[in-house]
Amino acid sequence: MLQFEIFEVEPDGRLRWLATAPSMQTAETHANRLPPGNYVIIADQHTPKRISIRSPAKQTVFQICYDDSEGSTARETLFRSLGHEVISVADNDVAKGALASIPKVDVFILGHTAPEQTRKEMVDWLKVNFPRAKIVALIPSAIPELLCADYNIPQSNWDAWVSLFAMS
Repeated sequence: MLQFEIFEVEPDGRLRWLATAPSMQTAETHANRLPPGNYVIIADQHTPKRISIRSPAKQTVFQICYDDSEGSTARETLFRSLGHEVISVADNDVAKGALASIPKVDVFILGHTAPEQTRKEMVDWLKVNFPRAKIVALIPSAIPELLCADYNIPQSNWDAWVSLFAMS
């Protein structure tokens, strides 16, 4: 017996019927397969109960690691566990080449091991070429903040990383 109806909320506020499901779990699974950011209403056919769900937004994270492969791998694992796509490269030149074929990036992360001038030049280039993206500079305790970046996060502060993505 099908008990739940699934509707997508159109941009003008109208509901568009998508499917029926035998359980709330099946309905939620169906909603999570929709493109990121879509709103869905799940209605119980036998009660007035309705819930709305927004399909999770997937972000593209682009790391410029310089020479911090161990830390970048840990960050990749964290970001992927949060449902994001991750691309990692070794330096500014490789980043610029790779970004020539990537139309949209949500968050850029700059490793901490390159000289400040190298990092600053990359931030300036990113702000011109990807003005809507967040730019995060890693900062170990021995190096001051990179003032031109949008955010400065200590490389091992995992709570700060998770909070950053919650703000998106």
